[in-house]
Amino acid sequence: MRGRNVTVLEGWMAEKGRRWKKRSPGDGPKGVFRNGHRPAAVRIPGSGGMTLVELIVVLVILGTLSAVAIPRIDWTLFSRASADGAAYLVASDIRYAQEFAMANRVSKRVVFTAGASAYTFQPPHTLDPPGQLPAGVTIGSPLTVTFNSLGEPITGGGGSVVVSGSGQSKTIGIVNYTGKVNIW
Repeated sequence: MRGRNVTVLEGWMAEKGRRWKKRSPGDGPKGVFRNGHRPAAVRIPGSGGMTLVELIVVLVILGTLSAVAIPRIDWTLFSRASADGAAYLVASDIRYAQEFAMANRVSKRVVFTAGASAYTFQPPHTLDPPGQLPAGVTIGSPLTVTFNSLGEPITGGGGSVVVSGSGQSKTIGIVNYTGKVNIW
């Protein structure tokens, strides 16, 4: 027994001159008729894609916007970021030297030379960081910090090292007795 909805649908299709097409296994993906077209319910009207002219217009608009926007970018933000990043890098490496001295029960030294863009660890070890500052950043003041096996700064405690680049500078200080590292 067929339901009322099927009868109404068949009547509507008969009015429009359409017929049901039965699918066979080789007909292709579900929802696609044998002639390769999707039913109108699935197809988006007028969705033929973009024309070449539309694509060129979009590219011209993007090119114009980028030509106007790029010169207005504040590039000093990036130089400030490199000086800040260098300060955090130096602080992290000083903490590394302190932790290395405590873990291995030896003295560990970090040597900063004024005007250089790198610093060294003594005695050297294969686990030591490279000690290289970002491009354009240099050490502004000389300092040698030595930590004993308890992590106390035996030289350089209470001192500070300055890193500067692109008109920005940051100071990294080492607290006496504890070796705590601060950035300001």
